[in-house]
Amino acid sequence: MTEHVETNTPALAEELLGVVQTVDGVTAVFPAQPLWQSIAGAAAAAVTGEQQPLVGLSGQREGIGVKVRIGVGIHRPAPEVARDVAAAVRKHLGNASTVVEVLVVKIGQ
Repeated sequence: MTEHVETNTPALAEELLGVVQTVDGVTAVFPAQPLWQSIAGAAAAAVTGEQQPLVGLSGQREGIGVKVRIGVGIHRPAPEVARDVAAAVRKHLGNASTVVEVLVVKIGQ
């Protein structure tokens, strides 16, 4: 559980990626911001070869914003998996005020 949360740290994004990946039903995690939605991100990825972050973090006046895009399997309902991901992220962040956005972008095996 994270006591003091800094939203601009890659370490926190990696921690949360691990949390998301352990939720039953999550089969994949996709970049938080699709390249086609971010011209700057697409250009940077093309030039540097770096992948966009899989967990998006933003600082907000009221707390932390977390965005994650997932793929789910067919053995659990997608809304249930999305709720479990959001709950796992909130639990991991502990006392931090958190807004979690979970988007299911792929359903399959």
